[in-house]
Amino acid sequence: MKEKFRQYFNTLLRGQVVMEEPLSQHTSFRIGGPADVYFYPKDFEDLAKALFVCQEEEIPWFVIGNGTNLLVSDKGFRGLVIDVSQTFRKLSRNGNRVTVGSGILLSEFLSFLLQHGLSGFENLAGIPGQIGGAIRLNAGAFDTEIGDCLSSVSFIDSHGQFHTRSRSEIQMGYRTTDLPSPIVIFEAEFQFAPGKREEMEARQHAILSRRRKTQPLSWPSAGSVFKRPPGDFAGRLIEQAGLKGLRKGDAEVSPQHANFIINLGSATANDVVSLILEIQQRVEERFGIFLEPELHFLGFEKSVEARLFGRNR
Repeated sequence: MKEKFRQYFNTLLRGQVVMEEPLSQHTSFRIGGPADVYFYPKDFEDLAKALFVCQEEEIPWFVIGNGTNLLVSDKGFRGLVIDVSQTFRKLSRNGNRVTVGSGILLSEFLSFLLQHGLSGFENLAGIPGQIGGAIRLNAGAFDTEIGDCLSSVSFIDSHGQFHTRSRSEIQMGYRTTDLPSPIVIFEAEFQFAPGKREEMEARQHAILSRRRKTQPLSWPSAGSVFKRPPGDFAGRLIEQAGLKGLRKGDAEVSPQHANFIINLGSATANDVVSLILEIQQRVEERFGIFLEPELHFLGFEKSVEARLFGRNR
């Protein structure tokens, strides 16, 4: 990024601006090089200013939430990273409808719903990340997805313009939506059913207990690495291929859950990519199934992403 744009972001924006911020400090994988500029927008106006400059000057930008489901290149990201965790924090209820800001953690949201006896998302207990990212990817677990109770999404486009789309205007599938890109989701509205707090709490506790028993939660990771192939499970295929415990550097296929790659301490993004590629190759050789990554990759060469997503096959 040109120095004049660094200076612009540093002097004219009102939110906190950090230069050369290590993204390893902002991802659950604890992996990743620096971003040219890391920005906490003060408000909508501050965000719109930054997006306008990026649009006019063709500066790449990326919105980071809680840094889950994300692998950042060892070289980092040449552009602006926007962190909305301190900006969009609204959380309010009107009957069975709830309005929530994109910077709210999913765990905070579930606690709010439990407090008010609003049922529908108990099965999402234990999913890390913020609401914005959960909507973008239509996060889900145990036959429940974010889109099940979603009413509308409000976002800002790359020109700084505001938009709202109703659920009926959004196509949502398995870990995907057709929301435009790039955008900054800032708010969403959900509709829930009344529930019994005791039953809701018991369900959440059961889900959390299951996660603790089956997932390597004590190690840095990005969650599930691969999407579920039709009619099967990525973890089962990886385990049946004998890949549990496979390592590249300090990146390891978790012995506890084969669809998790964990950082044993000093894993690099290159370690993780090498491990993913070997898993894909060996599973495809054994079962004839190509495992598509569920992770988002930031700062990598297009050729690397093409290999990861099988575009050169």
